[in-house]
Amino acid sequence: MLKKFLLLILFICPSLWSLTYDQHGVLGLDYGPNISWTFAGNTPISFGQWLPQLTGSLDFHWIEPLGERLSYGEQIGFREAFLRFQASVQTSPFYGGFMVGLGLRPFKTNPQVEARFLYQSTIYFNSNIEMVLTDSSGTTIADSWNADYVLDHVWREKFSRVDFSQSFNVWIDFDYALKSGSILGLGTHLTLTDIQTKHDNKSYDYERNLPVFSRDYIFELIYFHHIKLTPKWSFVYYMNGYQTGFLKDNDGTLLKESLTYGKIMAGANYQSEDGLRSFTVTPGFWFRPMEGHYNGTLLQQFLIHLQYQGRFSFPFRSRK
Repeated sequence: MLKKFLLLILFICPSLWSLTYDQHGVLGLDYGPNISWTFAGNTPISFGQWLPQLTGSLDFHWIEPLGERLSYGEQIGFREAFLRFQASVQTSPFYGGFMVGLGLRPFKTNPQVEARFLYQSTIYFNSNIEMVLTDSSGTTIADSWNADYVLDHVWREKFSRVDFSQSFNVWIDFDYALKSGSILGLGTHLTLTDIQTKHDNKSYDYERNLPVFSRDYIFELIYFHHIKLTPKWSFVYYMNGYQTGFLKDNDGTLLKESLTYGKIMAGANYQSEDGLRSFTVTPGFWFRPMEGHYNGTLLQQFLIHLQYQGRFSFPFRSRK
């Protein structure tokens, strides 16, 4: 009980891998180098089901314009074509690692489309635990897919392990910019995971908060709306849906069920006058549509998310 209480206090403090108010990572980027840091966290209103998340990340993006020579340091527009190189390091109480990859926006149009190919490597901080992946006699997925089960087993030599994982990600993102400066976005993200573990191939993905097989796929569908109200304030709304794969043995025995859950968040984003600092607060709701995959209360499905982001300023310009 003491460990759960201390963790709850810790996670309430703001300190996610993706930007909540800008799910595609396009707002505020300049041509050339971009370096930012993010501290984010979320917690349920009532503890026990949703595992609180707390992360810090350092992100680098190099944006290279295509088709014409533009000054480095100039803010990108919504109709621009560019090549993106990105590299990030992130850490949390449960895992740490890095992500690196390339993105391409080939068309000078509005709406826009971008394809990104990313590699991610992470290490579990003695936190990989064995999860229930099928409903069977005496046990159900809901028995382990909750915060109480995870915190009862994590960081204990008997139940948890230091394991390594890697993933290969393909992201296809669409967005449409309005004259007011608002942006609508839709994204489809496919992740192929490979986790090295002896837990009978059963692990937990702390970044996305769901159980996974050692070799699994995770499909994520994202919709977000960033509505600019004033030069400093915006209303942000986003929905995320996650689904994992299913697996059967050669004799037809079900080894893993397909797991699904969704999340809806809406709130406010504040940007400093120079655009180098931002703070976001978004209350919301999460749910699992499959019968038998959730055994908590309605109150335990409400969340609050806090995020702070800072950007470095690069004063130079490229020569024309």
